[in-house]
Amino acid sequence: MSGAQETEAGVGPGQGPAGGLVVENLRVAVGEVEDEVLVARVADRLGLAPDAVAAARVVHRALDARRKRDIHWSVHAAVDLRDAAAARRALEGGKARRPEARVKEPLDAAVLDGVAPTRQADAPPLRAPPVVVGSGPGGLFAAWLLAREGYAPLVLERGPGVERRVRVVNAFDHGGPHDPECNILYGEGGAGTFSDGKLTCRVRTPLVGLVHELLIAAKAPEEIRITAKPHVGTDRLRAVLVYLRRELERLGARLRFDARVDDLLLDGDGAVRGLRLASGEELPASAVVWATGHSARDTYAMLRARGVAMEFKPFQLGLRIEHPQDLIDRAQYGALAGRLPVAEYALNDRREHVFSFCMCPGGTIMASVSEAEHLCSNGMSRRKRDSGKANSGLVYTVDGRLTPHGGRDPLDGVALQRRYERRAFELGGGTYAMPAQRAQDFLRGRASKGPLASTYPRALAPADLREVLPPEAGRAIQRALALFDRLIPGYAGADALLVGPEARGSSPVRVPRDERSRVSTSTPGLYPVGEGAGYAGGIMSAAVDGLRSAAALAQAWAPAG
Repeated sequence: MSGAQETEAGVGPGQGPAGGLVVENLRVAVGEVEDEVLVARVADRLGLAPDAVAAARVVHRALDARRKRDIHWSVHAAVDLRDAAAARRALEGGKARRPEARVKEPLDAAVLDGVAPTRQADAPPLRAPPVVVGSGPGGLFAAWLLAREGYAPLVLERGPGVERRVRVVNAFDHGGPHDPECNILYGEGGAGTFSDGKLTCRVRTPLVGLVHELLIAAKAPEEIRITAKPHVGTDRLRAVLVYLRRELERLGARLRFDARVDDLLLDGDGAVRGLRLASGEELPASAVVWATGHSARDTYAMLRARGVAMEFKPFQLGLRIEHPQDLIDRAQYGALAGRLPVAEYALNDRREHVFSFCMCPGGTIMASVSEAEHLCSNGMSRRKRDSGKANSGLVYTVDGRLTPHGGRDPLDGVALQRRYERRAFELGGGTYAMPAQRAQDFLRGRASKGPLASTYPRALAPADLREVLPPEAGRAIQRALALFDRLIPGYAGADALLVGPEARGSSPVRVPRDERSRVSTSTPGLYPVGEGAGYAGGIMSAAVDGLRSAAALAQAWAPAG
């Protein structure tokens, strides 16, 4: 999805005599200042004198680097013209268009315009405020909508608030112990707190623009409104979470940290009646937004034991590759390397079902660990993306054929993840040293010998990474690497290092739900949301999913009291 689509809802009508237009794909050279050339570019496109343009502002910006000798910025502008007839000619000639809200989903309209309850007159009210389990993007934005609508939701997070969470993760990175309840995956903000902070999204909805505005209000960078590939950075996200927490509390939500949910309490008809925490405390609830993320494996097991419908979902498993950032910059930008933002890439070998994932320019490699004595890799970037290294997942799509029970068991994918994460821990000598291998050695089928260097903060363990992959996945990644090395010279060269496994790129489980009500197909009152339920694949898509499910909940129930 392009940045123009992501920010379209925020363009709005113009204020000039001719109303608002959008003029797309204006060319701005590298080094030019947009504010100084934008009106001239608009006037030239529309065949007008510059003084015929009352106002112009950027609503979308993307770097076009498809041709190394012709790299430039492509800009969309919101434009006001002084003359209505000129605006009409621009529209009729296809040189401009009107801004479009693109509200296609009824739930999206409910989120943007306010929720009108649709419950039956004889339906019982909520016995207690709705509960949101999990404080990742799906849970937080669901809670925001419910709070805005007056439902005073309770948010339960098994891990701590972000302030303590950062201290514990930093201690682990410096050789400290693993905390099963406070780590890179558990705690305020979910897994996204330790990520690149990308806000790209393939979902076509103005809710993306709404999420951007809410994040900006919480001190995210204002440029996310217009950037084609918005990026916040893990360091900036941590501050955003604190502001977002305060806004939720101002709206009437309550947040409880260190509050792991250990049981889902059901009534005689199989509907939700409450939750039991690890402390033994029981909380009444007849509507629960379940947004626990894709790594709450103990929660998956509990839901299955309670009879909640679940199914295996194909997921991604592979390795992570790291390069010097200047190698990627030169490959993508040629002579302009060093004059542009650090370069990204997206690679896909459709024959082998292997693609790059979660590419982190200027980033670092980290351990994505939720369970003791297991190990897997991931990547993150700070706001400045200035580590000097680029890393990305190289993942293979695993279907049921590779799992212990052929995908017939809903937790088959979890079992496969655990198998290879446990082997990685063993290869690292039981110290959370990350198994690593030079890309050239991986291609030649031989284990690497040390010393090896990486941005991973703990030690590296030279290994043969085929041991942390299903054989079919290992062979596919080996063949894809050879292709990617032709597309980006040096991609599998002497400076390329692989680590792994990369096992947490997507959920291996889906919790089926009714498309209209968004309620679990088996358990009335349960609203499965986000990545952990199998309905999202990143910060933005999870946030949008949370908003939509919260809108459905608000339509179906009246506030308590």
